[in-house]
Amino acid sequence: MAFEELFLDREERERLALYGDLRDAPNRQMNIATAAMARGESYRQLRRQMAKVAEDLHAIDPGAPPLLRKGDGNMTAPPSISRVRYRIFLFRRSLPGKLLVKTLMQPDLTLPMLLEETGFSRAAFFRRISALRGYLRQKGVTINLTPLALAGAEPRIRQVYRQLLWQLVDADNPLFADMLPQSRQLVQALQDAGLVERDFSVKQLRFSANINLYRLQADHAIINTLNFSELRPLPTLPEKLPDVFAHLPPEVAKAEMLYLYLGQWRIPRFHTEQQFEAAGIVGYHAAHNTLAWQTVAKIRAELSRHLIGISSAITTDLALAGNLLKILISEQIFPDGAYIDLAKTAHPMRAFYPRLDKAIKAFFAREAPTNHALEEIIDGFYQLLWPFMTESAVADKLKVALDPLMPQPLYETVRLNLIHPAFIRLVTIHQHPDFVISAQALAPGEESIVPGIPVFYLASERFESWSALYQELFLRSRQQLHQ
Repeated sequence: MAFEELFLDREERERLALYGDLRDAPNRQMNIATAAMARGESYRQLRRQMAKVAEDLHAIDPGAPPLLRKGDGNMTAPPSISRVRYRIFLFRRSLPGKLLVKTLMQPDLTLPMLLEETGFSRAAFFRRISALRGYLRQKGVTINLTPLALAGAEPRIRQVYRQLLWQLVDADNPLFADMLPQSRQLVQALQDAGLVERDFSVKQLRFSANINLYRLQADHAIINTLNFSELRPLPTLPEKLPDVFAHLPPEVAKAEMLYLYLGQWRIPRFHTEQQFEAAGIVGYHAAHNTLAWQTVAKIRAELSRHLIGISSAITTDLALAGNLLKILISEQIFPDGAYIDLAKTAHPMRAFYPRLDKAIKAFFAREAPTNHALEEIIDGFYQLLWPFMTESAVADKLKVALDPLMPQPLYETVRLNLIHPAFIRLVTIHQHPDFVISAQALAPGEESIVPGIPVFYLASERFESWSALYQELFLRSRQQLHQ
């Protein structure tokens, strides 16, 4: 389910779509009469809708140029307000957005308090959050009414908060300004202890720390909810715990530190050039012949021998082995499932490699038929293994260029990871590419990298973003083949 459907009602989604169309138009400008005709609406209807958008934009940035001008038949999007920025504004203002923020930051919140603040009736409240409630229910989380709070396993509640509230992050307007000093101190302690992954977003880590600290303030600790003994080798925590944990029993504080570390460690994002880093985890589990290693070794050997069309590199690629291990270990640590949300990226690929899908399912049905997180494991393994399928080689390969402005480590990471898919040919931006890959930190510029060529802005620290990239590349290569 798209996040817009969780946070926004139909009218708000329509406004966001309209503004997105306007931002994509040449010079960010559209003629109202022409646009209304194309949409099958009257001039007055469209202008009335855009007047509401204009009010929203003024609330975001009162100093921005107006969207509409009296006597002007055009509408022009202000340069300073991107579609993403407008979406964040709408998400934060929405009832589901307010509900999530307030249940985290205000443990004594009651339903009457929220209804009075937002002006919603009780019936309208339940209608408006129905999509959010359905989404949370799928994740094993419910909404209690007295007090108004999320209920469920603590790790899952924190994961849900982190995923959903991350959609509300605006660098210029922090969600958790009051908690920032403590979260900065906590992340700095992790950095000083060498427990922050070198390519992990510190901003995202601080965001997670904010959520964890708010949950602690509400007396919801992570201790005794996770099987930290499965995290091997166990990292060495700093002897002196951060001041923000000074009031906590040492074991509670250590569990919180481990959980914050685990939030970055568990993401299966080793890449081809990180063979050395991956060798650490692979070497440990191979030397100790852990259950996770036995599973990884067995499925790699089995697929390489019996699955037609898969590269033999799956048996030697340390980055792949490390990523597969992380998925299995994470599922052992989290009793209710590690919750790697792959629903939007894994399933569409199944149609293209049904043999791989069938082989992975058959393997786990035989080797771990009662595993509580079997679906998550299968999704994760599928997403990591399908780029090693070689049968998709075609004569007319998709020409992919990398943005030369990307940081060099990321540039090399992407380049090396695109060696495996046989349907891709790497070119420069001057060699007429079909597709361009850039870094999320560079998105979106006002000038296109290659005029008229689509760009994928990669969030390299997110497994889901890599998955979405591979899916996009594959689908575009198939489209090109049939043109």
